[in-house]
Amino acid sequence: MTVTQQEQRTARPAARRQPERRSVFGRVVAIVAGLALAAAAVWAQSHSMSYEQKGSYLTTKGEIGQFVETNRYTVKVTTVTAAHSVDTRVTPGSSAVKVETNSLFVLVNLRATSRSEPMRLNSLGPPLLLTADGRRYRPTDKVDESLTFFAKQIQPGFWSTGTLVYEVPPTALPGARFVFIPPDSAIVVDNSTPEAEIDLGLTDAAAARLVSRAEAFHPLVSS
Repeated sequence: MTVTQQEQRTARPAARRQPERRSVFGRVVAIVAGLALAAAAVWAQSHSMSYEQKGSYLTTKGEIGQFVETNRYTVKVTTVTAAHSVDTRVTPGSSAVKVETNSLFVLVNLRATSRSEPMRLNSLGPPLLLTADGRRYRPTDKVDESLTFFAKQIQPGFWSTGTLVYEVPPTALPGARFVFIPPDSAIVVDNSTPEAEIDLGLTDAAAARLVSRAEAFHPLVSS
């Protein structure tokens, strides 16, 4: 009988501890869930922000023909031209192949130099054409990157020149701006990376002239 009472006394504290363990586990689950919800809310807020809201305090603005200087690089858009067709290479060293578009190829000719370290543009986060209504156009995938500014190494003390080619409807050209985005890590995104936003001077009249003077064919492959 004495042994039975001791067993009962021993069992009772264990029974009392179980709710405490469950309570601690529940608090941990609640904390983890709360952190996940908070992270999701921050992600949703950051991705719902407009381009201007996310980058206005990090963006240096300028105009075509001007040197736009940031703390990492200096860039200048020299000219903007248009064409109905261009050429490219299917593979490095292969013959030129002509490609056409139902829209318009817009060729942004630019120069750039870096301040302290070499860099090369990243196709995962490339320079964009930003339209007046907020649409963003990436460089066309119809042109091999080796023929464009993507192939250039931007170095301190040297000016690299090249062209970026976009495929844009003519109606989207008025008010379009060029946004130069420097390379960033594919894994870690640096929100302090400076951007350069350049007004291309494409008023309604200037955009109409660009379209009317578009070349039938513009060569990109060197002869």
